[in-house]
Amino acid sequence: MTLRAMDTNHDELGSGPGAEHDELLEAAEESRVALAAEAAEAAVGNAASVSADSAAEQALADDLIRRASAQRERGKQELKRKIAGIPSVQQHVVLNDQVVASSFTRFFYLIDKGAELMRRRGDAIIGEERAAKLREQLQALIGAIDAEVRRNLEATQALVDRDAYAEGAIAVTYTGPAYDETIQIRSREGLALQRVFTLYDQLLALMVNLEWNGKIDASEVDQMRYQTKQKIRPIFRFAARANIGMQTSRARNAQGRPARGARRANRSAKGDAAIVEAVSSLQERLAEGSSSSATDAAAL
Repeated sequence: MTLRAMDTNHDELGSGPGAEHDELLEAAEESRVALAAEAAEAAVGNAASVSADSAAEQALADDLIRRASAQRERGKQELKRKIAGIPSVQQHVVLNDQVVASSFTRFFYLIDKGAELMRRRGDAIIGEERAAKLREQLQALIGAIDAEVRRNLEATQALVDRDAYAEGAIAVTYTGPAYDETIQIRSREGLALQRVFTLYDQLLALMVNLEWNGKIDASEVDQMRYQTKQKIRPIFRFAARANIGMQTSRARNAQGRPARGARRANRSAKGDAAIVEAVSSLQERLAEGSSSSATDAAAL
């Protein structure tokens, strides 16, 4: 019943008169689905096993992980989509590492869309002060991870440079990128975050070369891949909750007068509550036997 409710709400996206123009409702709906799938994926990734009497929980986990995969595919399509009439940057993005590319297609478009909606719609919906605060918080989250990856990249580059011309050094390359597209970036925050993904991709390429040349252990590369995904998650959660919060505020402000999307937003919120409850139950169940490594989680 829970999963069916989410299907119904998501299938109704874009249905009804004028709904195709309701980008805020669409962003909120997508964020609800993404948050539920991301929570379940994290829970399963941190669990070593599922007990034999938890078939229902396993079924829910499998279904939500399937949704996570579908979300990546949706992300790829959304990143290809070009929207007329809004200021943006056309950016060619090339990412070689599969984990970095997976996180990018999974999370980036919702973060960029959320940042653009905060800038363009936030003042009218939640007030200038609150909208500005949201953007400042998002910028701070991105700025912190940017500073960290740059420090790691500088230190790793120094190690590579020291042995770059050593006799018998192995040069590891990629036969092709994991992601290679020109995308429309809709916000300054999105542009800054895209650069963070590129920096992580460069960092991992250097670390792989060090690992192949016996300078670092393979576990260090795996740990950095895991860290890449984990560092992006809080930014994604923040943007997704901001999308939902703005839509909730709009629906609340519209009470007592006709408002496009308000009825579907309320119905979606009820379905979302059931999803969160189911995912929380799953997490508690799986946590009892949780002991998997960071590498296991990163492989999802």
